[in-house]
Amino acid sequence: MAQEGELVVGSAATNPPFGFRDGDRYAGFDFEVFNEVAKGLNRKWRLQSMEFGALIPALQTGNIDAIVSQLFIRPARQKVIDFSDPYYKSGLIAVTRVDNTTIRTADDLAGKTIGTETGTLAVDFIKEHVKGATIAQLSSINNALLALEAGRTDAVVYDKPVLMYYGANAGKGKIRIVQPALEGLDVGVGFKKGSPLVAPTNAVLAAMRADGRLKAIREKWFGVGAD
Repeated sequence: MAQEGELVVGSAATNPPFGFRDGDRYAGFDFEVFNEVAKGLNRKWRLQSMEFGALIPALQTGNIDAIVSQLFIRPARQKVIDFSDPYYKSGLIAVTRVDNTTIRTADDLAGKTIGTETGTLAVDFIKEHVKGATIAQLSSINNALLALEAGRTDAVVYDKPVLMYYGANAGKGKIRIVQPALEGLDVGVGFKKGSPLVAPTNAVLAAMRADGRLKAIREKWFGVGAD
């Protein structure tokens, strides 16, 4: 259980540039934002890394105090957990291999084998919006991308900033973005239902928007002009 005074924050921590392991430490946009939030709350915090699908159950059982893991704010989740106000606008896109000639637009995803990370909203999106698709659910987005590169899937659907970061770095020359984007979504901090941390977190986020800290962190990780 979370220790009194110290916030235990759950994250998948496998998604550059949002949250990832960098040598012997964790880095990323999400963690920099929450570090400022924790300062505003006058609370120490530590990161608990776990698979994405385990985060909400861990929050509900009190094993963690918050989720900071590019968590999309969706009605189905709002029924079981509380969210802070949004601190970033993200969304879903699809990528395929550069040599794939059968997928040019989002409509071409129909009937294809599509990989993504298990437990994410991308799974629900594919089920609901991509006709006849076979979903390959992997334990991490990195594994999903490796499966794509190996030819075991036709495409990957996942969070736009993560896939664009991958395409500009480790996946450069290997994948291409499928246009148009699939869905736009807000990202927030997840809390247990009724958590007293929601209101003060929103107050800190509002202050960060007002004084430019949130914009500065966003531009550090995503560039000038990022949403």
